[in-house]
Amino acid sequence: MTKKLAVLPIVTTPWVDAQGRPTIGFFQFMQAVAANNIGPLASAANDAAAASAGVPVNGLYENGGQVFIRKV
Repeated sequence: MTKKLAVLPIVTTPWVDAQGRPTIGFFQFMQAVAANNIGPLASAANDAAAASAGVPVNGLYENGGQVFIRKV
């Protein structure tokens, strides 16, 4: 069973540009995560569990210390 920790806003900025390179928005977001300004994230085993925990599509969740983006 997953525990809902927080709901994050849906990401509306593209993470990569047309060439597949990370965008400035991505780097700024990751800096905020690293500075502990975002979170806590819901802990979930997979997208289905993240959905059950209330994570929106394109929202972030964590599993084992790794951050994932819910896709379905």
